[in-house]
Amino acid sequence: MSNAGLNGEEIGSILNMNNVRAYLTGRKKSFLTNLRAEHDKIGKPRVGHQWLPVGLKPRGTPDGTWIQVPTRITDVDEINSMLAQRTASPNAFSAMSEFGYKSPEELVGEKTALFGFLVGAFIGDAGKHPKGESRFQSKAISLVLSQKKQNSYRFGQFTTLCARASLGLEMHRISDAPATKLRFSDSACFRWISPASPFVGWLFHVCLGLAPEELTTYDPVRMDWLPATPNTFKAAVLQGVSESDGWVDAGDDTACFVSSPNTALFSSVLNSLGLRHRVDHQAVDVTRVPTEDAAKVPMFNPRIRSVYFEQLEVMSHARRLPERKRLPDEVIQWIRELATETRTLSSICLELARVHGIKVTSQTVRRYIG
Repeated sequence: MSNAGLNGEEIGSILNMNNVRAYLTGRKKSFLTNLRAEHDKIGKPRVGHQWLPVGLKPRGTPDGTWIQVPTRITDVDEINSMLAQRTASPNAFSAMSEFGYKSPEELVGEKTALFGFLVGAFIGDAGKHPKGESRFQSKAISLVLSQKKQNSYRFGQFTTLCARASLGLEMHRISDAPATKLRFSDSACFRWISPASPFVGWLFHVCLGLAPEELTTYDPVRMDWLPATPNTFKAAVLQGVSESDGWVDAGDDTACFVSSPNTALFSSVLNSLGLRHRVDHQAVDVTRVPTEDAAKVPMFNPRIRSVYFEQLEVMSHARRLPERKRLPDEVIQWIRELATETRTLSSICLELARVHGIKVTSQTVRRYIG
């Protein structure tokens, strides 16, 4: 149009765009021109992989930092290849001592496991917010965790460390959300968020195998590759899920987590780890692992040291009293004393294990306080 004699204003009117002269003189480049220049600079990805920009400028323009990622996950080597391209953000090292890391080398040495925990948290509590899916499938990671739960702050901080150390994403804590009755919890909530990134979109679409309109709450992830990964990676994913949606049921002597809609996948993972388990089909599926088995993984992360990790330690080391026999009189007395404090059956069982090193079932406790 310019060669045909039209001026910039006329071309802009026809194309409904501004700054036509800047484009014609090369002072400004279109999205596709920028993208072609990046392609010429970084070259083609290897077979089965694609280039993704780690960050985006306004209007979805790549920020110049690219990473090569697989278009489909088949084994953990592809994950390690992706992680090798990323370096931990500086704030990861400044926060590492909070979770017992003695050196940057120790933190970086656990990069794959930290990514596994992040994947588990992504399946569980973490929000995945779309940010402009038209050009690049970008998402942000967010956490909104009730301040009523003892484990919320440590879980949020550790998940943040995982994002910083494994992916180099500068996830950070933002202002707390005030109490409201319009949320899952009516208490105030801690909040964390990461920058929006196509990298996070890849984590959702390729690692978890979910379509843009699907939700981890209702739609099962497609991670058939997970049971064949090394035990350390599977354990890290399991810990991320358990710290998000798990607890210890002392009265049943099990470590539990909400496994639906991924019950079949996690049953395969537990089988591959050699852990006994059963599934309670309720409003949601709850998978239960005997505490002796759960402690072998362990199902709750030892660096977070949540209340559930400590309860698992207590229950897995306590001694089971013989079944179908009357309890010793002193044990019956302990149970009745605890019951006067209006404890739940499970909390009575936990206290027996914590103080006296013995464990009995909720049904047994009920028999002696009925």
